[in-house]
Amino acid sequence: MFSHPTSASGHASSGEGGSRISRLLRIVQAIRKYPRRSLEALRSDLGISRSQFYKDKAALAEAGFRFSYGKKHGFRILEDRLVSTLDLSLPNRLVLMLAMEQLCATDDGLLASLAADAGRKLAGGMPSPFREQMLSAFDRRLSGRKGNTTPEALSPLLDAVSQGKRIRILYAGSSAWDTRWREIDPRHLYLRQQALYLYARTVDESPCQWKAFRVSGIQKVEDTGMSLRWPVDANDGFSVKTNDVQETPPAGGNRPVTIRFTGQASRYVRERMGHVESPLRLNDSDEVLFTMRVADPQEIVRWASMFGKDAEVIPDSEE
Repeated sequence: MFSHPTSASGHASSGEGGSRISRLLRIVQAIRKYPRRSLEALRSDLGISRSQFYKDKAALAEAGFRFSYGKKHGFRILEDRLVSTLDLSLPNRLVLMLAMEQLCATDDGLLASLAADAGRKLAGGMPSPFREQMLSAFDRRLSGRKGNTTPEALSPLLDAVSQGKRIRILYAGSSAWDTRWREIDPRHLYLRQQALYLYARTVDESPCQWKAFRVSGIQKVEDTGMSLRWPVDANDGFSVKTNDVQETPPAGGNRPVTIRFTGQASRYVRERMGHVESPLRLNDSDEVLFTMRVADPQEIVRWASMFGKDAEVIPDSEE
């Protein structure tokens, strides 16, 4: 894959070659894992000069790993033939890339960035003109996007879940004034309605509670140094809270029904129901009035009951 430098006698110098190959692989790994870091930070970590970096860049391009760099967006992988395609056929890879492109359109900035990164890697092994078309499509999808959470921020969350670590997160709720540090015990990372969520036990509340945190709202992660050991039969209520809740209320009809949401339910409604035609009325930072026109009021009542005590149907006399 990579050529070895030769000594004066014409034989390959295994020591120098091994060092060079190791450095090239470190460049590939660093760009894949931390695409938004600066060029100077990468060179500093590797301990190489600017001229050496561009020599290595040319060697990587020859081996099938091409990338660009810009101060605003960091590193972008243009071609990555070093990634295993798991023997996927051309149609299989095309379908996966189209799926990644659709995920780029989600309102979850972190999920969109992760999808674009995966899609670019898949596109790197595609022949022309598919490669250029798909790379251009991912660039268009992400152009102008802004977000506080980067793909690199997902790594400490994955470690916390897999290794059982207690962490502190700087979390921005659905309202700007709700940003604060939280101490939590992460349990599950999951996808729900095209958004990533972290299911965790809160430690900074008494009593502790199980809550879902939207990953795109996590701005910083700190390790507390405390490890956890979950019992095999630990009942965290995850399956009940995440699988049984219907994502959107039933709609269609002429009969208006208003529901008052408070607490965690109000945050969910503000974040996920903003696309519904009926506007949300915010009474205060912890209360939302949500009105929909339905054919059968009992349907929306059943939907609201899934939120427990945090949802209350308002009688007609109070509207």
